[in-house]
Amino acid sequence: MNYVIFLIMFLTAFIAAQLAIYIFYNRKKIYLKGFLGLILSVFTYSLFYSFELISPDLNYMKLLAAVQYIGILSIPAFWVIMALEYTNKSKYVNVKLYIIIFCLPVILVILNFTNEYHHLFYRNYSAAIVYSLSIANISPGIGYIMSTIYINLMSLLGNILYIEFFIKNNVYRKRSFTIMITSFIPWIGYWIYMSGIMPIKIDIVPVFMAILCLFYVKALSKNNIFETAVIARHIIFDNIKEFVIVLDMNNKIIDINKTTEQFFNKEASIIIGQDIAKALEDFTAITKYLKDNKEVTFDFEMKTDDKQHYFRGEITFINNDGKVVILKDNTEQILMIKRLQYYATMDILTEVYNRNHFYSVANERILYCIKNNQPISLVMVDLDKFKNINDTYGHSAGDLILKNVIAICKTCLGKNHTIGRYGGEEFLIILEKFEEEQILEIVEKIRVKIMNFNNIYEGKIIKVTCSFGIFTSIGLTDLNEMIRNADEALYKSKNEGRNRISIKNKNISI
Repeated sequence: MNYVIFLIMFLTAFIAAQLAIYIFYNRKKIYLKGFLGLILSVFTYSLFYSFELISPDLNYMKLLAAVQYIGILSIPAFWVIMALEYTNKSKYVNVKLYIIIFCLPVILVILNFTNEYHHLFYRNYSAAIVYSLSIANISPGIGYIMSTIYINLMSLLGNILYIEFFIKNNVYRKRSFTIMITSFIPWIGYWIYMSGIMPIKIDIVPVFMAILCLFYVKALSKNNIFETAVIARHIIFDNIKEFVIVLDMNNKIIDINKTTEQFFNKEASIIIGQDIAKALEDFTAITKYLKDNKEVTFDFEMKTDDKQHYFRGEITFINNDGKVVILKDNTEQILMIKRLQYYATMDILTEVYNRNHFYSVANERILYCIKNNQPISLVMVDLDKFKNINDTYGHSAGDLILKNVIAICKTCLGKNHTIGRYGGEEFLIILEKFEEEQILEIVEKIRVKIMNFNNIYEGKIIKVTCSFGIFTSIGLTDLNEMIRNADEALYKSKNEGRNRISIKNKNISI
């Protein structure tokens, strides 16, 4: 019988060793540092306990028991670390946590090794030979009692984490339930040992730890229960730049990653369990996509803190148990595209259409007015004696005046206009739906404002005037014809003394 018990304990250590080797060589897939630590602790516990059972004398037993306690007290510490990692709380696993949870075990292990000098761990340590096995008889000291309390509290904490994870996790229900249930296996062995119902006072906790290890072996080989897809949240989930929101089929939040937390300034622990429309009000733009219960890719934009954001979104399903919303912030790319589009279509100095884009827009407006038999007018604007201004005050002064002139035009025109830079100091304006009298009134207002405006450059007031040529048409026409006629009208204004308006019209019925 003694050899059977020894072999059981030794087999436990062997199983733990094989599992530790497997975890080490598959560490790229299994991101649970606490898992490896737990298995190594079980190995230490089981191996040295098996040797304690067949130790030849009391001093050897004490030494083996002291080494054994390195594993015994490390198991609950790594148990909690593993539970934190598996239940998506890896952010709490840091150097500070290691110091906190290993501080007491280190002190207790030292007390165990030095017990002969103070008897704080065991008040008395003796041994009896039962069925050729060395069975320890101890009188617990304060260190032993503290060890028992520590082991129970840490083990209970790990169980609580697994229970909480199962309750809140609506995606991997089967896996989380399995982990939760198996987390109680060591407790069964512990309470059988503490109850004293065994005929021989042998610590059978390592045996139950071996059962747990065997379950883990099966779980790893068959179900990938500890691999990346399930628990590598701190590698795959929290550290990605995209916004990730995990939902159940009723659109309640199961989890969010750190990027989402930081963007919305909301902690996951607070909004988990809430409906996404309520928890993240700015996300209501995607509610319609979620209600359809379809996998879809979409674009949407939203505004936060006076900043516009542009997103590319993707909704995918998780085995019909939940949904994952992944949002990529394309704001920088979209803004860059908008800037490039702006530079491709606008005159940078005056912030009106450049010549090419003006032609494109003007042709569209002309076709629209022809189709709807509406009047359309082209106004050509030219600054009088602009070269003299550049020669006298410099090109910076000329640039300032160009911007001021366009600003006046925009103010007087309102929204119903298309304006572009024709070249140099010449500009073209398309006006729709206005009769000839209205056009003259608008342009006259512009002319007077420009004439009376004080352009201030380096403390000097510079006055300018503009000449205008207008062509108005109802019916068939094209942009080239309009520009040619407006240019003739402008030429007339120049010849008649500048700072004036000339008009040509074409009335053709369709």
